[in-house]
Amino acid sequence: MSIKTLMIFVTVYKEESITAAANKLNISQPAVSLAIRELENEYSIRLFERAGRGIQKTSAARHLYEFASHITSLYQEMDSEFKKQDQTTPLRIGFSSTIGACLMPDIIHCFTESGQVPMPYIKVDTSDRIETAILENQLDLALTEGVSSSDKMLTEPFAKEQLILVCSPSHPLAQKAKITLEDLKEERFLLREKGSQTRKLAESAFHLHDFILRPVLESTSIEAIIWGAYTNLGIAILPEHQVSGSLEKGTLFALHLQGVELKREYQIIYHQNKYLNPVMLHFMELVKQKTNTPWKEFLPGRISYV
Repeated sequence: MSIKTLMIFVTVYKEESITAAANKLNISQPAVSLAIRELENEYSIRLFERAGRGIQKTSAARHLYEFASHITSLYQEMDSEFKKQDQTTPLRIGFSSTIGACLMPDIIHCFTESGQVPMPYIKVDTSDRIETAILENQLDLALTEGVSSSDKMLTEPFAKEQLILVCSPSHPLAQKAKITLEDLKEERFLLREKGSQTRKLAESAFHLHDFILRPVLESTSIEAIIWGAYTNLGIAILPEHQVSGSLEKGTLFALHLQGVELKREYQIIYHQNKYLNPVMLHFMELVKQKTNTPWKEFLPGRISYV
């Protein structure tokens, strides 16, 4: 089995068509079919089933793709690196939605201001999608929050932040210095969308105390959630930096909940097989150095760094 065979398989997997893969690779259809049969014989598995005029992926194909996509992508990266050693390849950096909104602009500015590195490719998305892009080698590294679900991922924490409960100053609970879970039993909640790391942390933290969060509003829009809390629609649970401005203005009130740990960790993630070149190491060091500077220069809110 050769790297070319794996590259043919990856193309067929993505295109879901022998014909389309042959056209994209500029080789004959029999050559594509032969490569697929070679892989199937090598591992005694079935990769594709015929479905009408097309083909359908098997579970074995999906499993093999997890490895093959990463292997072929690394090969192409190596090939490009050594064929173009006189050129600097832009770094591919991912940011989860939360970090992308608050930290990304200033980190990228600091990274590129010397002019010694090219502008990186930047992807801002949910933590789950960013992690998938890392696993498929579509990104070199990323800054995310929460815990990685893959044992192929290496992580380096660089910050911790508090999630807080906020409500309208006119909300009855705003009159209490401290609240308990008992106080929240009849309350309405405003949460991030399912799949967001903020939502996952809040739900898991409350679940440890047998408390189920049932939102009356869930949204990808931080502004919509903040506005809902301001208009007394319910209680929001958000990272402190996202509501610090409203707290300072007095348009929102922070509730002090006893007995529930709502801290989350920010981390740098990358694939365990990733070669950390000097540019990547420089970027990672820059992120960590920022932990020793007054971050209020860069964003509102209080974040404690590790």
